[in-house]
Amino acid sequence: MHPSTLPNLRRKVTQALTAAMTLGILLSSGNAAANAHPSYLTESYCDGLVEQFVDSGMRSLGKYVNENFKPEYKGGIRNTINFLKQRSEWLSECDAYLKDTASVHVFHDEKNTKDIFAAIDALAKELQLVREGVEYPDESGANNPHPFIKSRYETLAELMDQHHTRILMKKQFQ
Repeated sequence: MHPSTLPNLRRKVTQALTAAMTLGILLSSGNAAANAHPSYLTESYCDGLVEQFVDSGMRSLGKYVNENFKPEYKGGIRNTINFLKQRSEWLSECDAYLKDTASVHVFHDEKNTKDIFAAIDALAKELQLVREGVEYPDESGANNPHPFIKSRYETLAELMDQHHTRILMKKQFQ
């Protein structure tokens, strides 16, 4: 081998080793590199977010649906829709984080998590229909969306209550 080819050979070997190490790092990092999460997301943060939604969030939502819901007040409906969408986004972000980092879901398991998100979305969608002026005639022909909104809320409340019961039982046996 001629001495002038030695630097070229070293450079090629170095490039090959660097490429192999980079590939190894990328392959070993798996989902962590593919699913970067904001630094504020922690298990504690997500637990607190769920607890807040289960406790004060659902209590506030229940008071609105059962006592303060008036189809003619579009602003209150808009605010409630925004509340539901915001909480759904926050909880979804936590669910993605917890799946990637702890292999768990924000609610009890994957099925319950999907069911709760579907119930949140269904209530928000029903409220949006009321806000848009869709009529819900009752037996007398009058517009009465209360039973429909209440039914969507009760589905969500039941799922949240089941989740809360599971959490309490889990804490009892720790």
